[in-house]
Amino acid sequence: MARARIDTILVQSVTGVFLIILGLLPFHAFLSTWGGSAIGPLLVWKSWKEIVIALLVPLVVWLCVRRPDITRAIWGRWYNKLIALYAVLTIVFTICSTALGEASIAGLLMNLRFFALFVVAQVIVASGASWIETFKKRLTVWITITGVILAVLAILQVTLVPKDFLAGFGYNKDTTISPYLLVDENPDALRAFATMRGPNTLAAYLVLPLAVALLLWAQRKTWWTAGATVLMVVALFLTHSRSGWLGALAMAATLAFTTLPRDKLRTWIKFGTIPAVVAGVLVLWLATTIPAVRLAIFHSGGNDPSESLLEGSTDEHWQATWRGVLDIAAHPLGQGVGTAGPASFYNSVADIPENYYVQLGQEVGLLGVGLFLVISVLIAQALWQQKNLWPRALLASFVGITVINFFLHGWADDPTAMTWWGLAGLWVAAAAHSKNRKRV
Repeated sequence: MARARIDTILVQSVTGVFLIILGLLPFHAFLSTWGGSAIGPLLVWKSWKEIVIALLVPLVVWLCVRRPDITRAIWGRWYNKLIALYAVLTIVFTICSTALGEASIAGLLMNLRFFALFVVAQVIVASGASWIETFKKRLTVWITITGVILAVLAILQVTLVPKDFLAGFGYNKDTTISPYLLVDENPDALRAFATMRGPNTLAAYLVLPLAVALLLWAQRKTWWTAGATVLMVVALFLTHSRSGWLGALAMAATLAFTTLPRDKLRTWIKFGTIPAVVAGVLVLWLATTIPAVRLAIFHSGGNDPSESLLEGSTDEHWQATWRGVLDIAAHPLGQGVGTAGPASFYNSVADIPENYYVQLGQEVGLLGVGLFLVISVLIAQALWQQKNLWPRALLASFVGITVINFFLHGWADDPTAMTWWGLAGLWVAAAAHSKNRKRV
């Protein structure tokens, strides 16, 4: 009796910490900036997630030791074995890294923290607690409400709120986060980012709640699901994040492919292809003639209307990625964790290739990239085999965020990465758990 009570407390503790992390992630940048500036130290506030995960690990290990059935369930899945191998490889490349100590440690945490939540989620499901199903159902309401809150804040940020409003909460361009961000340094083109670190982070995060809202609207056609969808689409547009727009389009296309009946899908493709091409050509033409469209789509011409469409941030993105590719060609085994990506800001010179997969290649080599891609495919396959709302939303948003990662470091953004992988862990584990029970 006492043993069962201890196991229950352990499961509740792990689940409680898991929920706290997921609940605070969308507001992490705001809370850490405000708290770090008002109370300090800033580094501790910024690292609260990693600190909490470090405290969570002993609880998870203890629970797995007491419950060998959980250990067998987790280790029996191939993607978890590959994650363990990837973690070992990452640790080795951290120890052997050519980056500075702070950069390599930051890179280690960024590369592994979302996998840690993915495994924790599986442990929670494997524990077999009776309230897991209720807990999962409530997540639908939570993620939708979170998306709406962020969307409303984003819209207010670029319409009614003074642009330097966040300066009162410790936002500072030189020390924390700029209180406002612009498109191509144009003072009349504000970019929304709500409580996130930047517009691209907000756009990437919104892909998942938007997928859930779209599926809810398709199923129920209620005013609140339509309202939630519209608010998030407007907020996504106001971020001026082109990678976010492409990711959202990829997500919506995946939803259509996985949910629409084949006859309807063929009809959409048949009658939608030509209008889509015409719209693309029209946008391109408008961008060459209307400065506002050019600035919004291509982020160019804000200060010099005579520059080409791809000049400015677009060209800089491609050049950064190409430099990263050349770096991989010169060092196919990688140069160590922290040598590229956001963690490299802790070095004397940062190396931002504007592509998460190129970043991994620079850090852990082609072997590390290959491992990561195989893990991703296996998890996507596990989601594909399920047909209810959440696996579909997770699969569609995974495709969208994958597209984003070709233009930015999406999985290095803690709100997006840790939320998606944490929730994905719940559903891949639930499917595996259900199959095991049927076999028994």
